[in-house]
Order: sequence, then structure tokens, then C-alpha cells
Amino acid sequence: MAVKGLDIFKLSPKKNCKECGCPTCMAFCMKVAQGALPITKCPYMSEEAIALLSEATAPPMKALEVAGHKLGGETVLFRHEKTFVSRNLFAIELCTCMDDAAVDAKLAQMKSVDYERIGEREYVEFINVHDAGDAARFAELAKKAAACERGVILETENVDSAKAAVEAIKDAKPILNGANKDNYAAMSEIATAAGIVLGVHAADLSELHDTVEALEKSGNKNLILDVTGATIKQTFANAVLVRRTALKDGDRTFGYPSIVNLATLCKYDEHLATALAAVFTLKYGSIIVMPRMTYAEALPLYGLRQNIFTDPQKPM
Repeated sequence: MAVKGLDIFKLSPKKNCKECGCPTCMAFCMKVAQGALPITKCPYMSEEAIALLSEATAPPMKALEVAGHKLGGETVLFRHEKTFVSRNLFAIELCTCMDDAAVDAKLAQMKSVDYERIGEREYVEFINVHDAGDAARFAELAKKAAACERGVILETENVDSAKAAVEAIKDAKPILNGANKDNYAAMSEIATAAGIVLGVHAADLSELHDTVEALEKSGNKNLILDVTGATIKQTFANAVLVRRTALKDGDRTFGYPSIVNLATLCKYDEHLATALAAVFTLKYGSIIVMPRMTYAEALPLYGLRQNIFTDPQKPM
């Protein structure tokens, strides 16, 4: 049962100190009840109250912070219900199958897209490094991606390749995306040891649910769900059903941010990927991996993102 703002207020210190950023304790408690602020934002809340309220007031979707960016923490399916909390982020993909010239050209292209619009910096936040079977090349590209000072996603299902790449850039705190029903225990061990987020992928939602459940039972809740399917239709259904199951049905097993890899899904068709990126900006892709990002893609996509991921009650 959802906790009401008045119930939280009864346990608050009632100091109206404004240190939480809200004008009154009542205003703060209402925001906590809505899931907009964590209870720990109040510096004077007692430990007993925090223990009592933390689980009850936590949003149904876990909030993560990766490479300085917030992911997840959403409480509604539609913007008009309240507001979205964390805007989606974009990544470009590097593959071990690419030669150095192609990699350098893509990184240069990515770096050129960096501008300010309405007071917000618009740029590519992540680089997704895909392992096509060359472990040494994978670690090399991981280092090159980390040197760009962007968030890094290491996409591999090979445990040895994952271990070597994570070790090579462990200070960058990448996302390790590659856990599945067969390797999740080993992948979780690598991610937990490095203190990084683990990405989980499966053939279908039932398998994904079972794998996430197993990871949670082992104590790992620092997860992100790769909902990319074999087809566009399956990927769209996965993204919507995962979010709906968490927010409407209250199933916290699916209450994690999501990755949609359009580079893989569209087989590097840039025009199709751009069209689908607009779809998954609207429909629950927390991180959207693109085959490339030029101004031709960035201007409409980032403009759309700003329209969706802003608070309608706060004019820009």
C-alpha cells in the first residue's frame, strides 16, 4: 500500500529548515510520497523513521547512477500523470569487428555532437563496446572508449572477455552488459567485485524474470535490463511490458532501467535506427544504443527528449 504524505509528515522532524530544498516539511513529505525525493534527503529524519519508510516510499523502479547520470526511479507510465524523473540517454556502438580507422572516425563524429539547448548540454552520454569474439580487441576498445570521458557499456557474454575488459577500465565504472541464464553467477561476481551495474539479457521475458530473480536472491540488485529482442515488435513489447509490470503490477523484479540496442536490432540501418530511437524515447528505453550519432540524428531526437523529459509545471 502506498504511503501518504501525511503519514510521512507525522514521523518528520517538523523543523521547516528548507535544507532538503523544499519550503516546508509537509511539502517535502508530499514529494517523498510521490517518489520524487528519497526520505534520506532530510538531514534530521530519525534512523527509526528512515528504516520504517525507506522500503515503503521507494519508487517501484530502482534508481541508478552511472557515469554521473541518473537512470530509472520512474513512478508513472505517462508524462501527463505526473512527470518523468530520468531522461533517456544515448550511446553509439563500437564493435571489435571494426578497424582502427572506422573506430576513430565514429568517435570523432560522436564528439562533434555537443551543444547547448535551453540551458541543457546535449551530447552522446555513453559508448557501447560490442564483443564480436576478440577478447584482446575488446579490452583495447574499452580503454579507447573510457578515454573519451563518456559512460562505457561493455557488451559481452564471454566471462573471460568481461573480466579482462572490466579490469582494464575498472576506474571508469562501466556497465557490464552480458548476464544471461547460463553465465549470470560468474558475471555477477565480476560486476559485484568491481562495484558496477550488471546488464541482463534473455530470449524472452519469462527467462529474463527468472534470471533477475536469481540475481536478486544472490544479493545483486545493481542491475539494468537489456530488453532488445529478435525483432522490432518483440523489443517494443518487451520495453512496454517490463515497465508496465513494474509500475502498474508492482513487480519489483522488473523494476530496473532498460537498454535498447538499435545498432543490433536495425543491423546498422541508420535511418531506421533514428526512427525507432524516437519510439523508444517515448516508450521506456533508458539507454538507447545507436549505430551512429550526427547532428542529423541528434537535433530531432534531443529536441523530442527535452519535450518529454521536462516537468510541465516548471517552465524552461
